[in-house]
Amino acid sequence: MTTKIKSAESLEEHELNKLLKYLSQNEQWTYYLVVRLGVSTALRFSDLSRIKWIDVLGKKSLAISEKKTGKVREIPIAPELYQNLLSIYRKVGEPSTNTPIIPLTIRGVNKQIKILAYRAGIRGKRISTHTWRKSFGREVWKRNNQSEASLIKLSYLFNHSSSAITSIYLDITR
Repeated sequence: MTTKIKSAESLEEHELNKLLKYLSQNEQWTYYLVVRLGVSTALRFSDLSRIKWIDVLGKKSLAISEKKTGKVREIPIAPELYQNLLSIYRKVGEPSTNTPIIPLTIRGVNKQIKILAYRAGIRGKRISTHTWRKSFGREVWKRNNQSEASLIKLSYLFNHSSSAITSIYLDITR
């Protein structure tokens, strides 16, 4: 008997906005940053959790060596995201710049984010820290007219061996 592993699903833009609004209204800043940075950078949680305030404050980009692949990525920090980060940094009391932005474990985040998403009105979705990466990919694919070229670029970004693998990963094809 084979058991199908149920992987995380992506969220639509309106669902992400609904969740971010809920997290902001309830001052769940760390979880807000998990979602916001996850969707903005498409990084795995193992990399998100290593980002420190010093890596983003006063910077126009984030340079990170991915834990899983060893690949160094230079990720632009959009002005809106930067203002968001700066605002939250102040709201959480301007912690030491050497502290991680997301000082949580993947297990804790996965458990809590399901509860928070449910409270935000997002139901019937398999949500985990991987949801943000998949949501990023689906949105890029949609905004580029669902093109094969966008899948090729995403396969490179995600370090997949082919665009066909990326297509399966993003639940575009089975």
